[in-house]
Amino acid sequence: MLSEQQTARLLDLANLACQKGLVRESRVIFQGVLALRPEFTPALIGLAFSHIVVDDFDGALTILDRVLATSPHDPDALAMKGLACCLAGRRSEAEEAFAGIEQDSAAAAMARAVMEVA
Repeated sequence: MLSEQQTARLLDLANLACQKGLVRESRVIFQGVLALRPEFTPALIGLAFSHIVVDDFDGALTILDRVLATSPHDPDALAMKGLACCLAGRRSEAEEAFAGIEQDSAAAAMARAVMEVA
């Protein structure tokens, strides 16, 4: 079993790989973490992000809806859902997702920035 710190480092590496265009490699890491912790929200959100960066918004939304089914107020999941909807041209759905985020959170700051440029 991995420690919390090891898991966090793996997710950091997966997110970095995703940002550098190594989507397949990032998904291998996310899937590895999910094999050990199947409903681990940060890994699911990261996996959803790996779909967003390649314009697979429906794939991302499927994963995010899974997270939100059990944690409907998760700010990171709502922010990522809003981002996916915004990039897919579904502004009203993005606004709805962003509206569920507590305004003092980092996720809310990201949501405001996304909506400003959209």
